[in-house]
Amino acid sequence: MSQAKLVYRPSPNEPLSETIVHAVADTLGVNPVDLDDRISDCIDPDALDRLFHPNRGDTPSPNGLVVFSMAGCRIEVEGNRSVLVTPSRDGSTAARLEA
Repeated sequence: MSQAKLVYRPSPNEPLSETIVHAVADTLGVNPVDLDDRISDCIDPDALDRLFHPNRGDTPSPNGLVVFSMAGCRIEVEGNRSVLVTPSRDGSTAARLEA
């Protein structure tokens, strides 16, 4: 499995949690319904969507970083709503929030 980081950006109306599920599935080359983990098993998707919801004028906040693992991938969500997915061999990345 490649260690390259893949960057995804959701459309303004797409929930960030949906983007993450599709990004992980795409990275692993599987259908989203075939993932071993559900996003809700790894992190609260509603809280994540609220945390990174665009502010006034649909402008995302540039601050903050959430890092967690899902289906053997390291997921990094930045304040600008970019999602970085890095496949990992052990999937041991602990959930972390930085402000």
